[in-house]
Amino acid sequence: MKKDKQTRYVIWKGLAISEEADMDKLSTLSEKGWFLDHFSLIGYVIRRGTPHKQIYCLDIRELPKEEEAEYHNIFADSGWTYVCSAGDFHIFSAEPGTVPIHTDRATIYDKYTKVARSSKTSAFITLLLTLGSIALRSLSTKVWNSSLLEYSSLVVLVLCVMAFVPSTMVYIAYSLRLRKFSS
Repeated sequence: MKKDKQTRYVIWKGLAISEEADMDKLSTLSEKGWFLDHFSLIGYVIRRGTPHKQIYCLDIRELPKEEEAEYHNIFADSGWTYVCSAGDFHIFSAEPGTVPIHTDRATIYDKYTKVARSSKTSAFITLLLTLGSIALRSLSTKVWNSSLLEYSSLVVLVLCVMAFVPSTMVYIAYSLRLRKFSS
């Protein structure tokens, strides 16, 4: 997307780690006339508008295509306007003072349950891949004594670690949220 005076990109801190901070940042930007348009690869695209305070909230839900309209209408009936989605992550905006989307511990817990499970699976898979790449690296340097395999296994190991660290951080962040909101 072309950047112009009506559009800006905002880097996010990560919804798993700082969901509230990101929503507060979007709210602050709305007072300055910048409103969330959609997600981008590493953040949000905001678009210029008439300055007024908006609050933002994230809902996490697997949503079949045929249920989208009903889902958006449920939130609209409560004063929330659908803004954008990325996968199972859906952001809504509302005027200050609107009743929050999630009002009790049980609904907040439900919000994070599925994403915590999927992030656990991702962390476990990347752990296995990392351990496998460590074994491959060890074999390539000590047993097979091949320079090509040694350098290739190093690249694979680095890539696996690059996937393992953030997936583990996301899992830990959502696990801590679940623990915080469990009964």
